[in-house]
Amino acid sequence: MEPETLRGYVSENRELEKQLTKRNQQYIFDLKKSLDAANLSEEEQAVALHEMLPILVQEQKGGRTARQLFGTVSERTESILTKPEEVKESTPVLMWLDNTLLILGIFSLMMGVMGLFVKGSTQVYGIITLVLMSMVGGWVFYLMYKYMYQYERPGADKSQRPKMWKVMLILIGSFFVWIATIAVSSLIPPTINVLLDPTIQVVIGAAALALRYYLKKKYNIVGSLSAPRK
Repeated sequence: MEPETLRGYVSENRELEKQLTKRNQQYIFDLKKSLDAANLSEEEQAVALHEMLPILVQEQKGGRTARQLFGTVSERTESILTKPEEVKESTPVLMWLDNTLLILGIFSLMMGVMGLFVKGSTQVYGIITLVLMSMVGGWVFYLMYKYMYQYERPGADKSQRPKMWKVMLILIGSFFVWIATIAVSSLIPPTINVLLDPTIQVVIGAAALALRYYLKKKYNIVGSLSAPRK
């Protein structure tokens, strides 16, 4: 980095630090000590703080603290030092398809196996219900990723995390849509919403999971249900 650029970063950082609340100033003070102890260079520290401070100054207006945005001092220090490789995010369509095939595979196999080996068991969902349930369920699980899980990834910009009340409203509403889809589609006459033979359901379930595995490998899909890596 050019010396003039570095001096500009340092100057801007100082001005931004003056705008912080006392709690956030203490966080930055502790973070600097932690980075010094880790022998991080002045340039690297300036760049790291220059990425954080504008966000912190903006978000503290809404009452959010540095700890809420960036984690504990030790967690932020580790994040700065390790600089984890950013995982390329899959498109929403691929995530939705991945979830849909997973749900279709699991439910088809479960109902097929029960139909084959559990005496007296009856088929609950017809083919239309099964497909719609999987498609809407895939969308619901994608929303969970979009509004919650993606902000738990290493290096995620937590300042963009929606308010929890908003997240809960969206997710609760989407679950109601999911349940309504299952209930309404179950009312379709069996002549249209055909109840499949258990053997066919097992085949469909296995095929759905096999296709999901193939697409996951081919397109390197990072599923929305994947646990964030720490």
